[in-house]
Amino acid sequence: MENNQATIKWSDLYKLNVVVPSEGKSLGTVEDFFVKEGSNAVYALCVRTRLHGDLSLPVTGIIAVEKGRVTIRSAQMLAKALPPLVRAQQLLTRTVVNEKGSELGTIKDVVVHVDPPTAMRVAGFEMLRGSTTRSIAGVIVSHYDDETNSVVIYDQSAKKLR
Repeated sequence: MENNQATIKWSDLYKLNVVVPSEGKSLGTVEDFFVKEGSNAVYALCVRTRLHGDLSLPVTGIIAVEKGRVTIRSAQMLAKALPPLVRAQQLLTRTVVNEKGSELGTIKDVVVHVDPPTAMRVAGFEMLRGSTTRSIAGVIVSHYDDETNSVVIYDQSAKKLR
């Protein structure tokens, strides 16, 4: 899994200020993000604002994810409609299982690839197994199972984690 400046952990992205440089002000903070299952593409960020509550920010409106802030083109990029997709917050603490349902660990954090920001995607996860934290790539995820509250990974990849 990638480990460079092009990635950021969800725990570091959470609560970052969303700013429009030309206006010199913060519009709100990152509260969550929406993932398209199957592709691991991040569709939008959920931005909490003081006046309008939670708004959706499509990744196409993001200029950069920088230290301490997310820079966007304009406040008009924020929309009231929140997409009906998997949220990052829903992935944290989910159980990681193989396709047969055997438990492998628990999601501790989500790693997001942010360069370029218009093609943001889940690069991987930090998985807690006992007292050990392991990195797993996002591409080994088969699907997210809401019924069992788990992240299912392919059996071939699960064998390598044991």
